[in-house]
Amino acid sequence: MCDQATFEALLRGAILAVPVAVFFALLALLARRSRRSPSTTSGERASAALLAEPPREPTARETAAKINEISKRIDTELAGGNKGALAALYLDLAQGQQKLGNEKARMSALRSAAGYGSLHGPRASHAAARLELAEAAYLSGDLTSACEQWQLARTAYLEDGQTELSARVDKRMRDNGCPTDWVLTDF
Repeated sequence: MCDQATFEALLRGAILAVPVAVFFALLALLARRSRRSPSTTSGERASAALLAEPPREPTARETAAKINEISKRIDTELAGGNKGALAALYLDLAQGQQKLGNEKARMSALRSAAGYGSLHGPRASHAAARLELAEAAYLSGDLTSACEQWQLARTAYLEDGQTELSARVDKRMRDNGCPTDWVLTDF
């Protein structure tokens, strides 16, 4: 009889303790969550981002001013001997020239970005410049130049440790019938 009474007492205690424990666990989770994002929830932030107006495109005057600023920074970096910053600056310059529709200046800036990126890094800027040069060659119908630029971009991504991007470029090359490494280097 004593064992049955003890069992019933334990069962009643458990029936009362489980909801209380769940209640305190929920309070702890709520407190932890409110410490992480005190003002808004992630769902509210996502909704606000979707409803926000898209960023305004800069005017031609603003773009020209930005190009002028980038050109001054390039001159400063060249004068200071900091050639490692030039590839990214030339990429920015190329983007500005593209917005103004100045294709000749854009291509010149891309070639400079590729050259400085190849010699002084960073490899990611070198690869990005090569990709843009490849796309320009591809769009103009020059598949040979496009394949060469893709090859250089793929190698730069590999050297930078970005294997996923390198694989994407490799796929693009294969999709367009570009020659493989052994064809280009095994003469």
